[in-house]
Amino acid sequence: MIDDTSKHKIASKLDVTSQLGIKSFLGVPIVLKNGEVYGTLCAISTAYYSFKQKDIDLLYSMASFLAYFIELEHTENLYRQLVEKSPDGIIVEKEGELVYANPATFTLLNKPKNKDLTGEKLSNLIINEDTPRFTSKSKDREKTSLFEEKRLIQDSGGHLSVETIKEPLCYKGEPATQIMVRDISYRKYIEEMINQSEKLSLAGQLAASVAHEIRNPLTGIKGFIQLLKASATENHSYYDIIMSEVENIREIVNEFLYLAKPEIPVVTQYNLVTLLHEVIVLLQAQATAQKITIRTTYSPNLPSVLCESNQIKQVFMNIIKNAIEVMTEGGQIHIHVEQENEMVKATVSDEGRGIPKERLERLGEPFYTTKEKGTGLGLMVAKKIIQEHQGKLLFESVINRGTKVTMLLPIK
Repeated sequence: MIDDTSKHKIASKLDVTSQLGIKSFLGVPIVLKNGEVYGTLCAISTAYYSFKQKDIDLLYSMASFLAYFIELEHTENLYRQLVEKSPDGIIVEKEGELVYANPATFTLLNKPKNKDLTGEKLSNLIINEDTPRFTSKSKDREKTSLFEEKRLIQDSGGHLSVETIKEPLCYKGEPATQIMVRDISYRKYIEEMINQSEKLSLAGQLAASVAHEIRNPLTGIKGFIQLLKASATENHSYYDIIMSEVENIREIVNEFLYLAKPEIPVVTQYNLVTLLHEVIVLLQAQATAQKITIRTTYSPNLPSVLCESNQIKQVFMNIIKNAIEVMTEGGQIHIHVEQENEMVKATVSDEGRGIPKERLERLGEPFYTTKEKGTGLGLMVAKKIIQEHQGKLLFESVINRGTKVTMLLPIK
């Protein structure tokens, strides 16, 4: 406090003192809870000795109020930043309609951030179909939060796996609900990979215990059937059927053995077209018998690929044989091979009945098959071989139009 500015060494020399005619001055610091001095609250007078103790007390009181509101603003700004910059979506809904959504919500929904979601029905954004995963109970209050797995409906029409948690709150003086939305698509992918790994492990254990026990008697059965057929004078077709079924069992056993003892491929440079042609020659008779024409087109000057030839032929055999088996009314199988960047791409397209999207996603899973007499092991082995070659095996299908299998193998 300065009672007489004319006698103060600093105040008397300030231009503002003379310009405003300040004769006395009172200043009180604005101190925040953490001890930080935010600023000074000042009072001036054009008369000497103007300020009394009550004025000082009043200014201190006003400074305390200012400090409280400054801290409140800082806290609100902090909370606002936490919500606005949160990587998780934060939604506030009231009576099933959105009243607020943070920027992360727009990202999860693939919606432009300038779009107004106020009033949007929650049911148009989140598919409410799953049951709670687990609960989290607060220690200081009797309240339980439910974590639920749901699907978010994106602007593109796709679905995103999310986890939500709801908390009641008061929004503009009225009861509402805050919903936090977290993208768990990567977690779901990892869980699926673990699940696939466990299934592969189970298939391998089963293969190891069963395959060898089947293979030896199967060889004996095959040999005796051939002897019986050679000496038989009639019903030769019956022996052919038996031999065909024995051959099917042998193929399944071989797939089991591959799972039981996977091999690290010894790779060499091979021409993919040559390998493909060898497989087509083997399957041509089966295709012709079912009135199926196999048509091939190849891009010129195709580079060789680094692969284990027998394994790649096994993959081609599996894919083309599947195509033949699904085309019960005949038709055409189109095979095309071309170079795509640092990969050689081979596509096999059939004219079968197609595979629904929900079933297409499961192709290659152990023991999952779309065929009546299938085991699901063939595509699983094919997928495993291509992965070991650092390639890709992709499936596309349209109902009543057919299925396309794409195989990508690296050149180097």
